[in-house]
Amino acid sequence: MRIIITILLSLVTIQSMAQSLKMNDAAFEQLNERRIATNKTGMTILGAWGAANIVGGVAGVLASSDQEWKSFHTMNALWGAVNLGIAGMGYMGARKEAKQTLSCDKMLDRYESGKRLFLINAGLDVAYIGSGVALSAYADDMNDSDRWRGYGRSVTMQGIFLLVFDGTMYALHQHNNKQWYKLLQGVCVTGNGLGFNYRF
Repeated sequence: MRIIITILLSLVTIQSMAQSLKMNDAAFEQLNERRIATNKTGMTILGAWGAANIVGGVAGVLASSDQEWKSFHTMNALWGAVNLGIAGMGYMGARKEAKQTLSCDKMLDRYESGKRLFLINAGLDVAYIGSGVALSAYADDMNDSDRWRGYGRSVTMQGIFLLVFDGTMYALHQHNNKQWYKLLQGVCVTGNGLGFNYRF
């Protein structure tokens, strides 16, 4: 009799775990889809900013007679080309990711690495702003001061935009942090099989 009860209890436990697993997997997939959609939107915005800087920069160079403004627009166009390239690669990467089937630990790893990347970029953005301000401030001490002042103002402007962009992207992902880790307090399919997670 005890063996039958034990078997029945085991079957109920397995069934309950299977249901929990399905629910967790669906919730993880939903969060992962939201993460990818956020990244795609971000790359679209970055690409639009890059394209606008290319168009505005080229037009500004052609229209300006002042060396400082020519330099400003030239640097904007160069930054625009780099940002457009990064945005294009990021968007294609997000689309490719959307087609992949990942375990929940891999989804979490992508989520955490994405947040870290935006945070590191935000630190670099602060350095860009500082470099731009320094170039503008010390331009008079350099040869061809108007050129360096124009470059400095452009780098400052680009750094400010990127700081706002990276900070916003980090905040949008961080907003879902509790949901990610709440899901980890349960059954999870990992790359190595079935696992049970609990955070203290």
